[in-house]
Amino acid sequence: MIGRMSGGRRSTSLLLALGALASLLITAGIATRVGASTGVGSLAALAYVLVLSFVLAREVGADRPRLDAAWRDASGGAQPAPRRRLGASFTARILGVVVLVAFTTALAVIVLGDGWWLLAFSAVPAVGVLVARRTELAPRVWIAGAAVAAAMLAVETAFRDNLLGGLVLGAVIAPQVMAGVVLLASSQLARVWLLEGRLLAAGRAFALGCLLAVPPALMNVSGMTAEMASAAAASFQSAWMAFYAIQPALLEESWARLFLLPLLYVVFRSASGATTGRALLAALLVSVAVHGLAHAPQSIASVTNALFTALVFGVPLALLFLRRGLESAIGYHFFIDLVRFGYVILVLRG
Repeated sequence: MIGRMSGGRRSTSLLLALGALASLLITAGIATRVGASTGVGSLAALAYVLVLSFVLAREVGADRPRLDAAWRDASGGAQPAPRRRLGASFTARILGVVVLVAFTTALAVIVLGDGWWLLAFSAVPAVGVLVARRTELAPRVWIAGAAVAAAMLAVETAFRDNLLGGLVLGAVIAPQVMAGVVLLASSQLARVWLLEGRLLAAGRAFALGCLLAVPPALMNVSGMTAEMASAAAASFQSAWMAFYAIQPALLEESWARLFLLPLLYVVFRSASGATTGRALLAALLVSVAVHGLAHAPQSIASVTNALFTALVFGVPLALLFLRRGLESAIGYHFFIDLVRFGYVILVLRG
């Protein structure tokens, strides 16, 4: 599958070479505590992520004719408004979304003290989508919401003995999963292999995501200290607890990719005279920004932190979702957190 995603042998070779070089250098640097090896390896890993994003972005660009056709089918073949109206309407929608994001971020971070309130706030537009499109709530939509809610409950209970937390997370994310499935059905923006009953394809996509995440996962822990560990990771007592990584992977990708990205795409694409390319680019960038803001205040402590979070995590995850399906994005996210949790448990705490 890596060969297909490159669009050519040169891109494939470069991607593989950078990934292997970065992984070997960072692993050697961590094992020998040689900072130079780790530093060079991290630079190679960053270059790898940039090449990966470029390759995936090129595929997304090539897919625009299909998305145009899907949008025409979903909108009844409506013709776009005259181009002279594009700037004002499209810009107005972007500005409106940016103002809303700024307001809710300020409320979450400054007033409530935690950027993750953004995830909870997103349940409001999700319910709105479900009400507006209630005739599209097929059985698989309900099944998808129930499955993710059950997964949150099971993971929180098994790993952290947090029954109440699992119930709350399930209640918050279920409507967003359902709304995301409804929006994907009409926009045809991406695929969820499990919803199509293709278990093998879902497994392959998840495995591909894990494989592609090896260099950035190692880079993420290369300079990590015990003080930088999250509260959850610091509380883990055994190695198997590292597999709690499935919780943030499933929760955040269901929110930021499955729901937010398609929602923003529909909002921007329906603007007067908007094009698929501009709507998709705006939706991708805003959804990545919102996902990064949810990690505030750490993610916005500096410009460097903000750019690192977006380039190494947000953009590749969004592009993987668009080109390889939701399961690949979950796999990429899962492996990065798995390595991070495992590093805290096995290396930093011995």
